[in-house]
Amino acid sequence: MTIEAFLTGSIFQFLLIFARVGAAVSLMPGFGEVYVAVRVRLSFALLLSFVLMPLVKDMIPVLPPEPAALGILILGEITIGIFFGLICRIILMATLTAGMTIALQMGIANALSSDPTTAQQGAVTGNFLVAVAIVLIFATGLDHLTLRALVGTYGLFEPGQMPPLQDVANMIARVTADSFLLAMQMSAPFLVYGLVLFVGMGLIARLMPTLQVFFVVMPLQLLVGFGLMAVTISAAMIWFLEVYRNHLTGFVE
Repeated sequence: MTIEAFLTGSIFQFLLIFARVGAAVSLMPGFGEVYVAVRVRLSFALLLSFVLMPLVKDMIPVLPPEPAALGILILGEITIGIFFGLICRIILMATLTAGMTIALQMGIANALSSDPTTAQQGAVTGNFLVAVAIVLIFATGLDHLTLRALVGTYGLFEPGQMPPLQDVANMIARVTADSFLLAMQMSAPFLVYGLVLFVGMGLIARLMPTLQVFFVVMPLQLLVGFGLMAVTISAAMIWFLEVYRNHLTGFVE
């Protein structure tokens, strides 16, 4: 093999694989978090691209002679990688939405802490649920399923072909709706708890106008809220893992 054939063959195939894998790794749960060093993410994406190359190199098209065609080819691979990473990230963000809803019902929505996944301020319960979700993804082996689903995108979107943008947009919209539904399902006990609590507080305030209802009920609201969270968190996270698995299984099959 000549040097020219090597440069236009193997290196081009590797870089095209890296375009999709690198874009996906930058958004996948656990692998693409802010607290993971950029060099670590880059090294993992390069290693994963090297491992995948023998499996998918026959699907990689030849190097196009025109720079515009090459740019479109790389852009298509990056788009597919971002699409896959967004699906995983949107499902993970259901835990953050559920945690913020729980904090609102418990009365600790103003108690903010740094969110390690976004490097921004967020509710304490939301950050906690996100951290628990990431740990459980790795503890239950769903990180392997995530990588298998990434490889499965090559069966759905062949390299060299632009993905159907309409189907991609519909898929992202559907996953976003499922993420909000999952968040409401995870925080459903707290919604019922908050409704009953606030209705009761309103009735007490009407019956006893001189009573400072907020200061009296606040300790009870926190105590019952944390107790309810301790009881329901296991079921909520099991349901999250099931939804996460179901969405990724479609890429593997």
